[in-house]
Formats: sequence, structure tokens, C-alpha cells
Amino acid sequence: MSLDSVDTPALLVDDARLDHNVRLMARLGRQHGKRLRPHIKTHKTLEIARRQRDHGAVGLTVAKLGEAEVYAAAGFDDLLVCYPIVGPLKLARLAALAQSVTVSTVVDNAGAARDLAAAMTAAGVRLDVLLKLDVGMHRVGVEAGQVDRLAAAVAELPGLRLRGVCIHEGSVYGEADPARRRTLGRDQVQQLVATAERLRGQGLPIEVVSCGSTPSMADVIDIDGLTEVRPGNYVFYDAMQVALGVIDPGTMRPVSAHHRGQPGWR
Repeated sequence: MSLDSVDTPALLVDDARLDHNVRLMARLGRQHGKRLRPHIKTHKTLEIARRQRDHGAVGLTVAKLGEAEVYAAAGFDDLLVCYPIVGPLKLARLAALAQSVTVSTVVDNAGAARDLAAAMTAAGVRLDVLLKLDVGMHRVGVEAGQVDRLAAAVAELPGLRLRGVCIHEGSVYGEADPARRRTLGRDQVQQLVATAERLRGQGLPIEVVSCGSTPSMADVIDIDGLTEVRPGNYVFYDAMQVALGVIDPGTMRPVSAHHRGQPGWR
């Protein structure tokens, strides 16, 4: 098939490049001892998710409950819905899903956490949850001054098991300078790690310390105390990543001042 025979609009993917990107992020995760739980929001494609799983992903991150249901039906059995779920209809669907696969979600509000706990208790399941922190994105997440109180409250709720803390350091997309973006990403992940350590000091069972954003991933993946990473766009490294300087537009390979020269990075 030639390009002239492809009608528009059409999505064309360089399969070799895709495979390289999938393998590279998996290798970085192994190199730094971090679990890889990629976000499927960019590709939303079962076949690509299967490649990610085949190369060592411990599970998947999804943006909404409907995506979790689709991937569960396709045989994926460890799913994180990384956006708060509210409302009785969606809570009932989540409880039903939790009875068939391993699924978890995030909380950032005491009232929503109580509703979540009530729904899980009524369904006879115990759901793993992560406390989502706001470290600069200002979209969802609990603010710094309210973290300790919320964490203690969630840990006491029936039907829920507080497993850890997470962030989406998406504000790095607004920083075009690679050096400043590296500093911003590292500062936010270090806030996450410090919060996890403080909560552990209060006797809370913080096992998972999770972050996720492709532009800063290579710059934060080596941080001690981080246990899990959730990049998504890396499978394609699209035009936005080119504009940010995350990849070299000539070679279409990832670039990181922090990792430049390390074996296998380029």
C-alpha cells in the first residue's frame, strides 16, 4: 500500500518506532527499579497496551471508568482509574468491576472518599486507593495543607485500603525550557516522595509512590523513593513533544540532558 492510496483523515504509525519507544520506556523503568504503569489516554488501543504489558508493564492507567471496563473485558486485570470517580451510577459500576479484576482509583476529597467507601462496603469489596496530590497542576488533587488530615480519614474508611500517593506533574507541559522543566518536574516528584515519607512516619501504609508525565519522565525516574511511573504519550512522542524538545526532530529519538550518554537511551 502506498501513501497515495490512503484516504484522509488517517492515523499512520511507524511500527518500528512505536516498538522502540515501548521498549525504551520499559528499559528505563527496569534500569531505575520503577514499576511501569503506562497511561493509555494517548493511544487508547488494545494492541499497543498488550505490547506495553509484554514488555513488563505491571498494569495500566486509564482516565475514566469506561476505559477501565473496556480494558478489563480485553483481559487486562490490574487497572488504575487515575481520576476521582463520583456519583452513585459510576460507583456501582466501579464496585462491579472490582469484583472481577484488580482495579484501584484516586481520592482527593473527604466527602467523595466516604461515598466511595460506602459503595464498596455495600458491594462487599475492598478497593485500593491512592491519595492524589496537587503539586502544581491545579486540576484535581488535595492541597498540601490538607493532605495529612485526608490521608488519616481515608485510612479509617471501611471498604477502602489506602495504598499510596500519586501526582500528575502535567504542569511541566507549560515549561518550554528543558532545564527549567527538569527542575520543575524533580521538585514536584520530590514533594510527592517527601509527603509519602511523612505519612509513613504517622503510621500510614504508603506503599505506592506514583508519578506520570512524559516530558519530565527521563528527568525524574531516578529519584529515590519513587516506586511507579505512569507516562502515556511516550508511545508516539507526538508533535507536542517535539515542540517541547523532548525528542530530537531530526532523529525522532528522545533527548534528555540528564540521561544523555547513558546506554540505550537514544
